[in-house]
This record gives sequence, structure tokens and C-alpha cells, in this order.
Amino acid sequence: MSEEVPIRHGLLIKRSVAKSVTTIKAKFQRRYFKLYQDKLTYWTADGKQLKGTITVASMRACEKVEKETFNRSHMFQLVYLSKSDKRRILYMQGNCYPDTKHWIENIRKRMDFIVGNDQFDHYHRGAYLKRAWSCCKKDEKYAEGCCGITESNESRTRRLSREVSFNVSALPSPGRSNSGSSGTSRHSSDDSWMVMHRYSTYEGIFSDDEYSDDDVP
Repeated sequence: MSEEVPIRHGLLIKRSVAKSVTTIKAKFQRRYFKLYQDKLTYWTADGKQLKGTITVASMRACEKVEKETFNRSHMFQLVYLSKSDKRRILYMQGNCYPDTKHWIENIRKRMDFIVGNDQFDHYHRGAYLKRAWSCCKKDEKYAEGCCGITESNESRTRRLSREVSFNVSALPSPGRSNSGSSGTSRHSSDDSWMVMHRYSTYEGIFSDDEYSDDDVP
């Protein structure tokens, strides 16, 4: 039986899970990551020894991390649930801006397919360091995130498609006024134009606005 081919794989720098979550001192180690249809695994840098596995079903968010948090560029985080349903966060560093971007996109696609609406609504852009979150200064370890999650293109496409279908179906039929009389209704025409104007182009809606030019090396 042939070995499953990963969706994405490559070397990343992983922040080790410190014994004390309150310390800023933690090791950053090179690990070889493999993303499959239903799990993410990471190995020693040479790819010979398995070090950890995270199932896609346990994942709840995949987002960028503020550069100031660890004073490192291209950091991102994977929020997931442990076997005891406690929130865990895996911090990783991509090799460059495109590498980080593609890892996030690939993971989000698998989460959309498997996790769906069970994904978290909020996350922390920073990390829990020195007994407080670096982003919002909340001192509770499991405090709700201070930022809304970023929708993947696939999630936005499905949501906006549903909105388009709903809005278009609610419009009066062409050539019929709201009062039911024949003839063209100016109000109906205006409504149709507003809906089509809003959804006729996806270029701005689907741009990667979560990534700024400052992130590009």
C-alpha cells in the first residue's frame, strides 16, 4: 500500500511547548511538517522521527501572529483542542511571506471541510507571556480572543453566494412592479442594480487583506 501524499510539507521553525506558559523564554526548533487530509504531523528536521500529530478535527483557528510577540517575522499559530478539550496553540514560523501564507491557506481549507462552523470566532494575535496576553493584556489564560478570525476565500465564497441567492430571489420579477401591475418598476430596477453592484466583482472582497505589504520581505 502506497504512503499517503501530504497536501503540503516542508521545514518550519516551531516554538517548543514550554513547561511554564508564563515564560517568554522557549526554544525555537526546526521541524519538518506534513499536512494531510485529516491531520498535521511534525518530525525532526531530517524527517525521520515523529514528534507530534494534530488532527484537523481538533483545529479551531489558524492565524498570523504579531511580529512583536516573539520579535520574529512570518509567525503564525494553530489553535486546537487537546484530548481533554483544553485550548492549545502551536506557534510556527514560515521561511518567508509566501510560505506562511500558503501554510495558513492550506490548513484553513482542511478546517473548512472538516471542522466547519465549529471553528472559533475569535483569537489572540499575540501570545500568553508573563501571565498576560501580549496583544490585549488580559491576564486570564483562557480569555476569549481579542480579534475576529479571518475567513478563508472558500468560506467567504459560500457565504456570499448564499447572500446573493437570497437577495436576488427577494427581488420582484423583471417587468413587474411592486404593486403587481405590468411595466418596469424603477424601485425594482434600483434594487437589482444595488445587489448586482455589490456582488458583481469579487476582486476587492476576496483580496488577502489580512496580509499587508509590510509582511513581504
